[in-house]
Amino acid sequence: MTDRITNAYIMTRFENLDLNLLRTFDVVYTEGSLTRAARVLNISQPAVSNALSRLRDCLGDRLFIRDRRGMVPTSFAAGLAPSIHKALEAIRSGLEAREDFDPRVSERTFRVSMNDPAEALFIRPLIEACAGEAPNVSVLCNFIGRHEIGNEMSAGSLDLAIDVPTLTDGRARHASLLQETYTCLVRPEHPLAGRSITPGEYLGLGHVHVSARRYGLGHVDRALADAGCKRRIRLRIRNPEIAADIVRRTDLAMTVPQHFAAEWGLAALELPFAIPPLDWQLYWPTRLEDDASNRWLREKLLAIAARRRAERGGELDLPFDENGFATDALLNIDAGVSAT
Repeated sequence: MTDRITNAYIMTRFENLDLNLLRTFDVVYTEGSLTRAARVLNISQPAVSNALSRLRDCLGDRLFIRDRRGMVPTSFAAGLAPSIHKALEAIRSGLEAREDFDPRVSERTFRVSMNDPAEALFIRPLIEACAGEAPNVSVLCNFIGRHEIGNEMSAGSLDLAIDVPTLTDGRARHASLLQETYTCLVRPEHPLAGRSITPGEYLGLGHVHVSARRYGLGHVDRALADAGCKRRIRLRIRNPEIAADIVRRTDLAMTVPQHFAAEWGLAALELPFAIPPLDWQLYWPTRLEDDASNRWLREKLLAIAARRRAERGGELDLPFDENGFATDALLNIDAGVSAT
């Protein structure tokens, strides 16, 4: 008798349940933090707390307990979480699987993650390419940390990401966009400008390191560490344009992808040691592999990358239509796309 009363109570509550509360639960469970959940959901932290409070009332359980590790799920919440996540994924996939995407009339907002150097390479030509074909489409570009990309894609808060090939997450697929070699930039009047430099001279310079992350080795520093070397980082900064202006006014140096040299009017020095090329990768949610709108935006970025390769003397090695955009065969090439 008690079980029947309890079940009837739960079903009554369920009928009045707001689907957004379940999405909040799913994100809080995945992130383990109200602050990170609020960022993923693009709402305030008090709004997340309020949603959890409403869900607690509906389900009759505390759901999460705050401790030094963050938001720890109760045993009831831990048992419920897989079912909620699976249900939300099924709903999301069903809505996103529609094939009637028409860029000419769509008012969709795409959410994309790029750091500042990637934006400098891709965002301008992407918006130019969209302007004629999709005049009402918007792009919301933010930088998402690599360890958060999988969670954001799974939560439906991120459509695409451009980053280096360090993401190993089964929730995302990827394709190679572009490889870039590195060069060392100094001001044109720098004492070392215009000649070859030795490894000792390079390591003796003060360096500006461009990175969106607060800490951790960058691509160049990992290569140096593998060789048992370390350079002197005098400034770590996110914005490459500001970094270039500082280099232009000081004797500091910055080591960046080759294409920046011509754009900033700085003197380029050939590196006196080998550094592997920077391999830009395009990531998208595995569940959106066949989504028409996501596929459309992926093709735009892949086409931009292919044209940049052609400008540098490479070949357009991907199939394109008469307008220079990737055809449907593009994302079916095993060599170009693989699951992570």
